Amino acid sequence: MKNVIVFIGSYKHQIPFVLGFFGKENLEYLSEFDAQKFENSNLQLYYHKKLNSDIIIYSNVNYFLNQSQDLLNQYDSKIFCFDSTDGKEHILSSKISNIKNSKKVFLWYFGEVFEHNFIKSLETIQYDYVLLGANRNEIKCDIDYLLPFKYFRYYIGYYWIENLVNSISLPKYDKNKSKVFTYSRANNTGSWRENFLSKFSNNIESKNSANDAYDLVYPKYKHFETIFDYTHCNINLIFETIDYRNNDEWFLTEKTFKGLFFAKPFYLIAPTKLISFLKKMGFYLINFEFGEKFETAKDLDNNFECFKNWIDSVSDDDIEKIYNNWLEKSKKNKELLFNYLNDYSQSETIFKKLLN
Repeated sequence: MKNVIVFIGSYKHQIPFVLGFFGKENLEYLSEFDAQKFENSNLQLYYHKKLNSDIIIYSNVNYFLNQSQDLLNQYDSKIFCFDSTDGKEHILSSKISNIKNSKKVFLWYFGEVFEHNFIKSLETIQYDYVLLGANRNEIKCDIDYLLPFKYFRYYIGYYWIENLVNSISLPKYDKNKSKVFTYSRANNTGSWRENFLSKFSNNIESKNSANDAYDLVYPKYKHFETIFDYTHCNINLIFETIDYRNNDEWFLTEKTFKGLFFAKPFYLIAPTKLISFLKKMGFYLINFEFGEKFETAKDLDNNFECFKNWIDSVSDDDIEKIYNNWLEKSKKNKELLFNYLNDYSQSETIFKKLLN
Protein backbone atom coordinates (compact mmCIF):
# COMPACT_ATOMS: atom_id res chain seq x y z
CA MET A 1 0.00 0.00 0.00
CA LYS A 2 1.44 3.36 -1.04
CA ASN A 3 0.46 6.50 0.90
CA VAL A 4 1.09 10.21 0.46
CA ILE A 5 0.82 13.28 2.69
CA VAL A 6 0.57 16.51 0.71
CA PHE A 7 1.40 20.02 1.93
CA ILE A 8 0.48 22.98 -0.25
CA GLY A 9 2.03 26.42 0.17
CA SER A 10 5.26 28.37 0.41
CA TYR A 11 8.43 26.30 0.87
CA LYS A 12 9.56 28.99 3.32
CA HIS A 13 6.91 27.89 5.80
CA GLN A 14 5.97 24.35 4.78
CA ILE A 15 9.46 22.83 4.80
CA PRO A 16 10.35 24.07 8.33
CA PHE A 17 7.07 22.73 9.67
CA VAL A 18 7.34 19.35 7.93
CA LEU A 19 10.88 18.88 9.29
CA GLY A 20 9.86 19.90 12.79
CA PHE A 21 6.55 18.03 12.92
CA PHE A 22 7.73 14.70 11.54
CA GLY A 23 11.40 14.93 12.55
CA LYS A 24 14.16 15.69 10.09
CA GLU A 25 15.88 12.48 11.15
CA ASN A 26 12.76 10.48 10.23
CA LEU A 27 12.58 11.81 6.69
CA GLU A 28 14.47 10.68 3.59
CA TYR A 29 14.93 13.46 1.05
CA LEU A 30 14.00 12.06 -2.37
CA SER A 31 14.24 15.18 -4.55
CA GLU A 32 17.54 15.96 -6.23
CA PHE A 33 19.92 17.82 -3.96
CA ASP A 34 20.75 20.67 -6.31
CA ALA A 35 20.27 24.34 -5.37
CA GLN A 36 19.48 25.53 -8.88
CA LYS A 37 16.91 22.81 -9.45
CA PHE A 38 15.37 23.49 -6.06
CA GLU A 39 14.92 27.19 -6.84
CA ASN A 40 12.99 26.31 -10.00
CA SER A 41 11.05 23.40 -8.54
CA ASN A 42 7.32 23.27 -7.92
CA LEU A 43 7.38 20.33 -5.57
CA GLN A 44 9.71 18.61 -3.15
CA LEU A 45 9.53 14.96 -2.17
CA TYR A 46 10.37 13.20 1.11
CA TYR A 47 9.70 9.71 2.45
CA HIS A 48 8.64 8.86 6.02
CA LYS A 49 9.61 5.28 6.76
CA LYS A 50 7.60 4.84 9.98
CA LEU A 51 4.43 5.99 8.22
CA ASN A 52 5.39 4.26 4.97
CA SER A 53 4.35 7.42 3.23
CA ASP A 54 5.73 9.88 0.73
CA ILE A 55 5.46 13.54 1.70
CA ILE A 56 5.01 16.00 -1.16
CA ILE A 57 5.34 19.75 -0.66
CA TYR A 58 3.86 21.85 -3.46
CA SER A 59 5.41 25.31 -3.74
CA ASN A 60 2.16 27.18 -4.28
CA VAL A 61 -1.59 26.74 -4.50
CA ASN A 62 -1.99 27.73 -8.15
CA TYR A 63 0.55 25.18 -9.32
CA PHE A 64 -1.27 22.41 -7.49
CA LEU A 65 -4.67 23.51 -8.82
CA ASN A 66 -3.41 23.54 -12.41
CA GLN A 67 -1.82 20.09 -12.29
CA SER A 68 -3.37 16.83 -13.40
CA GLN A 69 -3.73 14.21 -10.71
CA ASP A 70 -1.57 11.58 -12.44
CA LEU A 71 1.11 11.82 -9.75
CA LEU A 72 -1.39 11.49 -6.89
CA ASN A 73 -3.41 8.71 -8.52
CA GLN A 74 -0.56 6.26 -7.96
CA TYR A 75 -1.15 6.45 -4.20
CA ASP A 76 -3.74 4.44 -2.31
CA SER A 77 -4.35 6.81 0.61
CA LYS A 78 -3.94 10.57 0.33
CA ILE A 79 -3.92 13.21 3.06
CA PHE A 80 -3.94 16.90 2.13
CA CYS A 81 -2.70 19.35 4.75
CA PHE A 82 -4.00 22.92 4.68
CA ASP A 83 -3.06 26.10 6.45
CA SER A 84 -4.11 29.60 5.43
CA THR A 85 -3.54 29.06 1.70
CA ASP A 86 -4.03 32.55 0.25
CA GLY A 87 -7.79 32.43 0.79
CA LYS A 88 -8.15 29.53 -1.65
CA GLU A 89 -9.10 26.90 0.90
CA HIS A 90 -12.55 26.34 -0.62
CA ILE A 91 -11.17 25.93 -4.15
CA LEU A 92 -8.61 23.44 -2.85
CA SER A 93 -11.24 21.62 -0.83
CA SER A 94 -13.49 21.30 -3.88
CA LYS A 95 -10.72 19.82 -6.01
CA ILE A 96 -9.53 17.45 -3.29
CA SER A 97 -13.07 16.23 -2.64
CA ASN A 98 -13.02 14.76 -6.16
CA ILE A 99 -9.84 12.79 -5.49
CA LYS A 100 -10.50 9.22 -4.40
CA ASN A 101 -9.37 8.03 -0.97
CA SER A 102 -8.42 11.50 0.17
CA LYS A 103 -8.71 13.25 3.54
CA LYS A 104 -8.30 16.88 4.52
CA VAL A 105 -6.33 18.07 7.53
CA PHE A 106 -5.90 21.60 8.83
CA LEU A 107 -2.62 22.29 10.67
CA TRP A 108 -2.09 25.81 12.00
CA TYR A 109 1.41 26.14 13.40
CA PHE A 110 2.09 29.88 13.13
CA GLY A 111 0.03 30.76 16.18
CA GLU A 112 -0.83 34.16 14.75
CA VAL A 113 -4.23 35.80 15.08
CA PHE A 114 -7.10 34.32 13.08
CA GLU A 115 -9.12 36.60 10.83
CA HIS A 116 -12.91 36.25 10.60
CA ASN A 117 -12.86 34.75 7.08
CA PHE A 118 -10.20 32.32 8.22
CA ILE A 119 -12.40 31.04 11.05
CA LYS A 120 -15.37 30.89 8.69
CA SER A 121 -13.51 28.56 6.33
CA LEU A 122 -12.63 26.28 9.24
CA GLU A 123 -16.30 26.07 10.15
CA THR A 124 -17.55 25.37 6.63
CA ILE A 125 -14.91 23.03 5.17
CA GLN A 126 -15.37 19.52 6.47
CA TYR A 127 -11.87 18.65 7.62
CA ASP A 128 -11.12 15.15 8.79
CA TYR A 129 -8.81 16.53 11.45
CA VAL A 130 -7.86 19.98 12.79
CA LEU A 131 -4.81 20.77 14.94
CA LEU A 132 -4.14 24.34 16.07
CA GLY A 133 -1.24 25.95 17.89
CA ALA A 134 -3.38 28.81 19.20
CA ASN A 135 -6.27 29.34 21.56
CA ARG A 136 -9.47 29.20 19.49
CA ASN A 137 -11.96 27.37 21.67
CA GLU A 138 -14.94 28.15 19.42
CA ILE A 139 -13.48 25.81 16.80
CA LYS A 140 -13.87 22.06 17.18
CA CYS A 141 -10.26 20.90 17.11
CA ASP A 142 -7.24 19.64 18.99
CA ILE A 143 -4.94 22.33 20.38
CA ASP A 144 -1.23 21.98 21.01
CA TYR A 145 0.04 25.32 22.30
CA LEU A 146 3.67 24.25 21.86
CA LEU A 147 3.14 23.32 18.19
CA PRO A 148 4.65 26.59 16.85
CA PHE A 149 7.94 25.61 18.50
CA LYS A 150 8.35 22.68 16.08
CA TYR A 151 8.03 25.16 13.23
CA PHE A 152 10.31 27.82 14.71
CA ARG A 153 13.06 25.27 15.38
CA TYR A 154 13.79 25.20 11.67
CA TYR A 155 12.27 28.46 10.44
CA ILE A 156 14.56 30.72 12.47
CA GLY A 157 17.51 28.44 11.85
CA TYR A 158 18.28 27.47 15.43
CA TYR A 159 18.49 23.82 14.46
CA TRP A 160 22.05 24.57 13.34
CA ILE A 161 23.16 25.96 16.70
CA GLU A 162 21.63 23.37 19.02
CA ASN A 163 24.95 21.63 19.60
CA LEU A 164 26.66 25.00 19.99
CA VAL A 165 24.19 26.14 22.64
CA ASN A 166 24.58 22.86 24.50
CA SER A 167 28.31 23.49 24.74
CA ILE A 168 28.05 27.09 25.94
CA SER A 169 28.73 27.58 29.63
CA LEU A 170 26.03 30.05 30.64
CA PRO A 171 27.57 33.00 32.50
CA LYS A 172 26.34 33.78 35.98
CA TYR A 173 25.28 37.20 37.19
CA ASP A 174 27.41 39.98 35.73
CA LYS A 175 27.56 43.18 37.80
CA ASN A 176 28.99 45.06 34.83
CA LYS A 177 25.78 44.61 32.84
CA SER A 178 22.30 46.00 33.31
CA LYS A 179 20.10 43.93 35.56
CA VAL A 180 17.54 43.54 32.77
CA PHE A 181 17.87 43.21 28.99
CA THR A 182 15.06 43.34 26.43
CA TYR A 183 14.37 43.40 22.73
CA SER A 184 11.39 45.57 21.99
CA ARG A 185 9.91 47.34 19.00
CA ALA A 186 7.91 49.67 21.22
CA ASN A 187 8.58 52.80 19.19
CA ASN A 188 5.66 54.92 20.36
CA THR A 189 4.51 56.08 23.76
CA GLY A 190 1.02 54.64 23.29
CA SER A 191 2.06 51.01 22.89
CA TRP A 192 1.39 48.55 25.68
CA ARG A 193 5.04 47.48 25.63
CA GLU A 194 6.18 51.04 26.22
CA ASN A 195 3.92 51.19 29.26
CA PHE A 196 6.09 48.50 30.84
CA LEU A 197 9.43 49.85 29.66
CA SER A 198 8.69 53.36 30.88
CA LYS A 199 8.49 52.07 34.46
CA PHE A 200 12.22 51.42 34.46
CA SER A 201 14.18 54.55 35.30
CA ASN A 202 17.41 52.60 34.85
CA ASN A 203 18.68 49.03 35.33
CA ILE A 204 17.52 48.05 31.83
CA GLU A 205 19.19 47.82 28.43
CA SER A 206 16.77 47.84 25.50
CA LYS A 207 17.48 47.01 21.87
CA ASN A 208 15.24 47.28 18.83
CA SER A 209 15.19 43.88 17.12
CA ALA A 210 14.71 45.36 13.65
CA ASN A 211 15.66 48.86 12.61
CA ASP A 212 16.92 49.24 9.05
CA ALA A 213 16.79 47.97 5.45
CA TYR A 214 18.89 44.90 6.20
CA ASP A 215 16.20 43.60 8.54
CA LEU A 216 13.55 44.18 5.88
CA VAL A 217 15.45 42.24 3.22
CA TYR A 218 16.83 39.48 5.46
CA PRO A 219 14.30 39.18 8.29
CA LYS A 220 15.28 35.60 9.13
CA TYR A 221 18.86 36.43 10.04
CA LYS A 222 17.99 39.04 12.64
CA HIS A 223 17.07 36.12 14.91
CA PHE A 224 20.75 35.23 15.21
CA GLU A 225 21.66 38.48 16.92
CA THR A 226 19.91 37.14 19.98
CA ILE A 227 22.45 34.33 20.50
CA PHE A 228 24.95 36.47 22.38
CA ASP A 229 22.43 38.89 23.88
CA TYR A 230 20.21 36.18 25.34
CA THR A 231 23.06 34.14 26.80
CA HIS A 232 25.30 36.94 28.09
CA CYS A 233 22.73 39.26 29.63
CA ASN A 234 21.38 38.92 33.16
CA ILE A 235 17.57 38.83 33.18
CA ASN A 236 15.75 38.71 29.85
CA LEU A 237 12.52 40.69 29.73
CA ILE A 238 10.52 39.07 26.91
CA PHE A 239 7.39 40.54 25.32
CA GLU A 240 5.16 38.07 23.53
CA THR A 241 3.56 39.20 20.28
CA ILE A 242 -0.04 39.50 21.39
CA ASP A 243 -1.29 42.11 23.87
CA TYR A 244 -1.01 40.66 27.37
CA ARG A 245 -4.61 41.76 28.09
CA ASN A 246 -5.96 39.34 25.47
CA ASN A 247 -6.83 36.08 27.19
CA ASP A 248 -9.39 35.06 24.57
CA GLU A 249 -6.90 34.46 21.78
CA TRP A 250 -3.29 33.72 22.68
CA PHE A 251 -0.37 31.79 21.29
CA LEU A 252 3.36 31.21 21.65
CA THR A 253 5.92 32.57 19.20
CA GLU A 254 9.66 32.51 18.61
CA LYS A 255 10.05 35.08 21.42
CA THR A 256 9.20 32.59 24.17
CA PHE A 257 10.96 29.85 22.19
CA LYS A 258 14.22 31.82 22.45
CA GLY A 259 13.81 32.33 26.18
CA LEU A 260 13.40 28.59 26.75
CA PHE A 261 16.04 27.64 24.17
CA PHE A 262 18.83 29.71 25.70
CA ALA A 263 17.93 28.59 29.23
CA LYS A 264 18.64 31.92 30.92
CA PRO A 265 16.28 33.47 33.50
CA PHE A 266 13.55 35.53 31.87
CA TYR A 267 10.44 37.45 32.82
CA LEU A 268 7.58 37.06 30.33
CA ILE A 269 4.98 39.68 29.43
CA ALA A 270 2.14 37.67 27.87
CA PRO A 271 -1.54 36.82 28.39
CA THR A 272 -1.89 35.33 31.84
CA LYS A 273 -3.48 32.12 30.57
CA LEU A 274 -0.33 31.55 28.54
CA ILE A 275 1.84 32.08 31.62
CA SER A 276 -0.34 29.66 33.61
CA PHE A 277 -0.03 27.12 30.80
CA LEU A 278 3.77 27.29 30.84
CA LYS A 279 3.77 26.83 34.60
CA LYS A 280 1.49 23.80 34.29
CA MET A 281 3.89 22.31 31.72
CA GLY A 282 6.79 22.63 34.17
CA PHE A 283 8.63 25.54 32.59
CA TYR A 284 10.23 28.16 34.83
CA LEU A 285 9.71 31.92 34.56
CA ILE A 286 10.90 34.62 36.92
CA ASN A 287 7.25 35.67 37.10
CA PHE A 288 6.70 32.76 39.49
CA GLU A 289 9.05 34.33 42.05
CA PHE A 290 6.70 37.30 42.50
CA GLY A 291 3.30 35.62 42.76
CA GLU A 292 1.33 32.48 41.98
CA LYS A 293 -1.89 33.92 40.59
CA PHE A 294 -2.10 34.44 36.80
CA GLU A 295 -5.76 34.66 35.91
CA THR A 296 -6.27 38.22 34.68
CA ALA A 297 -4.23 41.01 33.12
CA LYS A 298 -4.40 42.80 36.47
CA ASP A 299 -2.58 39.86 38.04
CA LEU A 300 0.32 40.40 35.64
CA ASP A 301 0.27 44.15 36.26
CA ASN A 302 0.65 43.53 39.99
CA ASN A 303 3.26 40.83 39.47
CA PHE A 304 5.34 43.05 37.20
CA GLU A 305 5.14 45.94 39.67
CA CYS A 306 6.61 43.68 42.36
CA PHE A 307 9.32 42.52 39.96
CA LYS A 308 10.22 46.07 38.89
CA ASN A 309 10.28 47.39 42.47
CA TRP A 310 12.53 44.51 43.47
CA ILE A 311 14.91 45.24 40.57
CA ASP A 312 15.12 48.90 41.59
CA SER A 313 15.74 48.21 45.27
CA VAL A 314 17.96 45.12 45.46
CA SER A 315 21.74 45.44 45.50
CA ASP A 316 23.97 43.71 42.98
CA ASP A 317 25.41 41.53 45.74
CA ASP A 318 21.96 40.36 46.83
CA ILE A 319 20.65 39.81 43.32
CA GLU A 320 23.75 37.79 42.45
CA LYS A 321 22.98 35.24 45.16
CA ILE A 322 19.37 34.84 44.06
CA TYR A 323 20.04 35.06 40.34
CA ASN A 324 22.42 32.11 40.23
CA ASN A 325 19.68 29.96 41.78
CA TRP A 326 17.28 31.17 39.07
CA LEU A 327 19.85 30.23 36.47
CA GLU A 328 19.88 26.63 37.68
CA LYS A 329 16.07 26.49 37.54
CA SER A 330 16.08 27.96 34.03
CA LYS A 331 18.35 25.25 32.66
CA LYS A 332 15.44 22.83 32.97
CA ASN A 333 13.55 24.91 30.38
CA LYS A 334 15.85 23.78 27.60
CA GLU A 335 15.54 20.14 28.68
CA LEU A 336 11.74 20.30 28.64
CA LEU A 337 11.74 22.14 25.34
CA PHE A 338 13.86 19.51 23.62
CA ASN A 339 11.87 16.67 25.14
CA TYR A 340 8.91 18.14 23.28
CA LEU A 341 10.76 18.98 20.05
CA ASN A 342 12.20 15.47 19.76
CA ASP A 343 8.95 13.65 20.50
CA TYR A 344 7.22 12.80 17.21
CA SER A 345 4.59 10.47 18.65
CA GLN A 346 1.95 13.15 18.13
CA SER A 347 2.40 13.35 14.35
CA GLU A 348 2.83 9.60 13.98
CA THR A 349 -0.33 8.83 15.95
CA ILE A 350 -2.42 11.39 14.05
CA PHE A 351 -1.37 10.26 10.59
CA LYS A 352 -1.40 6.53 11.29
CA LYS A 353 -5.08 6.86 12.19
CA LEU A 354 -5.80 8.97 9.12
CA LEU A 355 -3.97 6.65 6.77
CA ASN A 356 -5.69 3.50 8.04
